[in-house]
Amino acid sequence: MALTRDQLKLASLPKETVNVASLGGEVIVRALTLSERLNLYSVAVGTDNGFEHIAKLLNVSVIDPNGFPLLTADEWEQFGGQEMADTLNLFDVVRRLSGLESEVVAKN
Repeated sequence: MALTRDQLKLASLPKETVNVASLGGEVIVRALTLSERLNLYSVAVGTDNGFEHIAKLLNVSVIDPNGFPLLTADEWEQFGGQEMADTLNLFDVVRRLSGLESEVVAKN
């Protein structure tokens, strides 16, 4: 018998609270949506790397308690210029929550 909408078990996007001392405390990081993931793939193909898009990814995935972006992409660019290690750590959390690390391992 086919499922009805009420029977579906839909999961919300994974989230994780991460302490970022250089920002002054904890931030919420969420996984990428389908369109955000596909956009990452589309811009990374044909380029030497996808690193130029980290600020845009952090803009959509590091959120306040109401689900709104914590910083703009330009602000993440500035932050990353001064706090590269923390920026890359947040990017790693986004990748892990989005299942991107497991996809890379599965392809190799």
